[in-house]
Amino acid sequence: MALIITVTSGKGGVGKTTITANVGISLALLGNKVCLIDADFGLRNLDIPLGLSNRVIYDIEDYLKGNCQLKQVIIKDKRFPELSFIPGSKGNSPLSVDPKAFRELVKDISTDYDYVLIDSPAGIETGFKIAASAADEAIVVTSTYRTSIQDADRVIGLLEAFIQHPPQLIINMEMGEENRDLYSEAPSSILHTLQIKLLGIIRHDPEIVQSVQKGIPLALNASNDNGLRFRHLARNLMYDENKPFISVNSEEKKRTKLPFFKWKFF
Repeated sequence: MALIITVTSGKGGVGKTTITANVGISLALLGNKVCLIDADFGLRNLDIPLGLSNRVIYDIEDYLKGNCQLKQVIIKDKRFPELSFIPGSKGNSPLSVDPKAFRELVKDISTDYDYVLIDSPAGIETGFKIAASAADEAIVVTSTYRTSIQDADRVIGLLEAFIQHPPQLIINMEMGEENRDLYSEAPSSILHTLQIKLLGIIRHDPEIVQSVQKGIPLALNASNDNGLRFRHLARNLMYDENKPFISVNSEEKKRTKLPFFKWKFF
């Protein structure tokens, strides 16, 4: 039976979908059977960072409305036999989705996987509630900006109504002390405000945007610092760890081929 995790955020634009794709890939690289579900109803885009857009024929709403079989919706990633993907719908409101039918779908597929990651809509409206009600646990994604942190804090409070376990946190697009401006917070300050466990930190990196446009998840790039960080996030998630990340410089990366779990945050 899979551990079902909804990946959510208080507002859009913080990289939640990119996080979902890369953590899912990282879990699959660790040998887990993983299914990613795009539950951002009406704004499907998880297929883009996964590089699977051209393979979408049916979507989750087609199945929920009885227009196709479940096996016709599930896309197997040919690059990674352990990874599957269920695309969300485009152009339809979350109000058109039956929450009970969605929960039954997630429960049915969970028997075939180790992890099911649900890419939740940002915010606190109907789509968020549907995704949260189907999950066992939650990951909250925030950027370092105060507006994002405030919205994340509100989402954390709302998750208590749906999920028994405390949510875990991923800080995305962290600029580093040398580039931090007046409107952003240091990771230590964010943790003090949100008071939840930190899975890890992804640094601001133009290569992440490029990887999304190419449809090649950055987690596949072990020579990129954030590529290693995504893998470390997955390992922290698997083993319920909270180890910090220690990056290595490029020369060390060239000389050594250490397993990725030996790198730690900070």
